[in-house]
Amino acid sequence: MKKIVFILGLACYSCGDKYEGQIIYKTTIPPYMISNITKSDIDIEADTDRQAKIQFVTRATIYNNVSPYIQSEFITGSLLKNKRGISYLLDQNTIDSINISIKRITAHRNGYFNPYKQK
Repeated sequence: MKKIVFILGLACYSCGDKYEGQIIYKTTIPPYMISNITKSDIDIEADTDRQAKIQFVTRATIYNNVSPYIQSEFITGSLLKNKRGISYLLDQNTIDSINISIKRITAHRNGYFNPYKQK
């Protein structure tokens, strides 16, 4: 009987919250300015809502700065916790930190930086 309770306890412990998201962004390819709207599904490994929000915004910022040859712009997205929608809004200091970090990585390569702006 103790073994069954122990196994059930382990099973429930490993059933933590599952986060996933969807990012919708517009890409434009110069010089002919051909535009395309794309949707990307993302899996998020996080233990808390805040970690999930940070990862979501980080990925949205990365999608904004894919390549120097493709202009991309984050349009909208959705963040899900156990298949239910949650807000991905963050405080401005956290957003600024994410933008600065991504800019350090991509600005020298791309020659430009398109920051994430919370709507």
